Amino acid sequence: MSSEASTASAGTLARGLDILEWVASVERGAMADLCAALGLSRSAAYRIVGQLRERGYLTEAGENHLRLGPRAIRLGLQALEGLDLFKVTPDHLRALVGTTEETAFVAVCEGVEMAYVMQEVGPQVVKVSSKLGSRAPLHASGLGKAYLSALPVPEAEEIVSGLDLVEYTPTTLTTVPRLLAAVREAAERGYAVDDSEREPGVRCLAAPVLDASRRPVAAISVAGPRDRILDAEAAIVEAVLATARTISTQLGCPDPRPRPQE
Repeated sequence: MSSEASTASAGTLARGLDILEWVASVERGAMADLCAALGLSRSAAYRIVGQLRERGYLTEAGENHLRLGPRAIRLGLQALEGLDLFKVTPDHLRALVGTTEETAFVAVCEGVEMAYVMQEVGPQVVKVSSKLGSRAPLHASGLGKAYLSALPVPEAEEIVSGLDLVEYTPTTLTTVPRLLAAVREAAERGYAVDDSEREPGVRCLAAPVLDASRRPVAAISVAGPRDRILDAEAAIVEAVLATARTISTQLGCPDPRPRPQE
């Protein structure tokens, strides 16, 4: 293959991956929006999308709309199953729900967002839930602040300084100093709080999950209606912390106890 052909092939591959990532981020996207978001011409977009549809990576979702196809979903599930996190967490997540009677989540960091990868729904009639694969902003979620709290201070500060601190509710943290203060507080006590910062009336308590090098690989949380969480907060915090530490220990973390940021 000539160098020009190789360069063109690499460019097509990159655009195909960009398309898959964009469709995954919006869950169901229109072709016109895809072209605008990625700066692709209609002819290039239709050509690459056509190839991805033929291979099963994309499929139609209504007229002129796309969603991930079965082959992309299958690859994603195989990747998740290969991570130790997904081998040791499910039983502990179910036990956490049994203790708190509220919905529990596990999310991993993807760029400036936390992606929900596991969920165990609580038994309450009124409950909180999120679609697997959906995302929550780092600055406006307990999961995000818990993840940031387990990073070295310079790294957390660099990430926070680059965030778009969108205001979702009146309690959203929209300044760098306020967000960093919340992250430091979470590091000191071992857990983070989302007090209706993205969804009104919802309170979330979250803790980081650490690997053998004490790096955060995920965060785990319990969420529910604000008043109900407040009524049982001490017990829920204890359960969330215990669960996060148990999972971290099974991932090889030598000391999963909270440690102030250094």
